[in-house]
Amino acid sequence: MKTKKSILIAVITSFIIALMLTSCGGRSDNKEKESPRLMPSEHGSMTESQISESSSDNMHKQHNNLAENFVHKDIIILDEVYPVKEQTQAELDEVVDSYLLMKDALVNGDVAATDKAVNLMLSKIKAVKPDKLDGEGLDAWKDHIRLYEDKLKEMQHVNGLEEKRSYFGHLSEIMYCTIKSFGLKEGNLYAIYCPMAFDGKGAYWIAESKTIQNPYFGDKMPTCGEIKEEF
Repeated sequence: MKTKKSILIAVITSFIIALMLTSCGGRSDNKEKESPRLMPSEHGSMTESQISESSSDNMHKQHNNLAENFVHKDIIILDEVYPVKEQTQAELDEVVDSYLLMKDALVNGDVAATDKAVNLMLSKIKAVKPDKLDGEGLDAWKDHIRLYEDKLKEMQHVNGLEEKRSYFGHLSEIMYCTIKSFGLKEGNLYAIYCPMAFDGKGAYWIAESKTIQNPYFGDKMPTCGEIKEEF
């Protein structure tokens, strides 16, 4: 009798402990919450290079999926970051900086500052020396600069803030592809998506902060947006 009682107490105790572990997060059947496991290589545990390659593959899949939502489906986006020399890196970073100034001007609803940023971005694009690039890097930049110049020149000839914001949506998609293709300002940029922009069609933009400041709505809906990718 004592043995049966002891077994019953042990079963009840085990059941209570199991419930406590589950409710406190000590145990979960949700695979998404489990810590990732490193698969062993032929020589034992996964090496640092294998971990890095796996992370790089995941990021590539992520940016491919994001780009599939773009209006422009044919912008060249390189599978791997094209290595550029220090001078070219600085020139391309200045293109990004001019874009960010435009973004800020649109957030503030400032048409004059937007026009100034448009002109600045055109000059910074022309300052990038294509003879420092070759192969797929050169092909990508030629594609991007053509698209940039088309949209920026069209943007110069529209007067309304909403029309300028529409062109900014196109520029943002090109900018995303430039940043990803050449590895610009890594660790300091975010791709943000606003589902309400352009009558619910949605649009992306690039920002240097996690704080949402919407360039498509300005002070009407300044915090509408969600970070979709960290560079």
